[in-house]
Amino acid sequence: MTIAGTTRVVGLFGYPVAHSFSPLMHNRAFAEAGLDYVYVPFPVPPARLGAAVAALPALGLAGVNVTIPHKQAVLAHLDDLSRTAELIGAVNTIEVTDGKRLIGHNTDAPGFAAALGRHGMVLAGQRVLLLGAGGAARAVAFQAALDGCDEIVLCDVEPARAAALAEEIARHFTAPRVCAIPLVADVLGQALTAATLLVNATPLGMHAGDDYPVDFAGLHERLFVFDLVYNPLETPLLAAARRRAIRHCNGLAMLALQGAESFAIWTGAAPPGELMLTTLEAHFGAR
Repeated sequence: MTIAGTTRVVGLFGYPVAHSFSPLMHNRAFAEAGLDYVYVPFPVPPARLGAAVAALPALGLAGVNVTIPHKQAVLAHLDDLSRTAELIGAVNTIEVTDGKRLIGHNTDAPGFAAALGRHGMVLAGQRVLLLGAGGAARAVAFQAALDGCDEIVLCDVEPARAAALAEEIARHFTAPRVCAIPLVADVLGQALTAATLLVNATPLGMHAGDDYPVDFAGLHERLFVFDLVYNPLETPLLAAARRRAIRHCNGLAMLALQGAESFAIWTGAAPPGELMLTTLEAHFGAR
């Protein structure tokens, strides 16, 4: 890759960002497409988010991705939102238009649905048990509602946050059925028995010894298990699903496919989802 005076810059705002694999997949995609773009990670502390976003037009950036902890806080610094981003209340992609306007998008939501689709799964008719109520969980929940799932059951370590998200979904949709439940073993067990799709949208599984709120013994054959964590590729939750011959996937495809949508927003080119995914799989040694 050659960086020149004509090179368009995009990147990632988060804190921290050193662990991100987005530069790997985006820069490979730019090179393969012959586009004069480069993707750079920017560590942006929360106190400097407003200043960093305001600097995008002045620095001539085409846009950035936004990750933890900024996906919701960034809304206050944008000029406009896509319909999906406005509905979800979280942004993971900023587009700079006309050299000055900052438009917020959410590509996590369609990326989640597309990743499920690679396994022959659709959200319509599913009964979803969703662990977490943060930015990624919001994208999953609203996409599930948009696509016609039958039920969404939410739980989070902060019960008020799960309850607030449930209320938001109910305000926008007459269906699906939606509720928040406490992190209590027997209540979670009942919800797991009824679920057809279990989604982990928390950091659980990223570190050895993480204590999951769900009992793996409750995983059943009617269930599909989707863990948004992708590092490690096989979390304890996914390992339990594999041992029980339950269909499952990690978050690697979602990472690639949401990134491909961002790529298309910034460049106007076709989203190179499969190329980005194979790039990540090669890096992780995925099979």
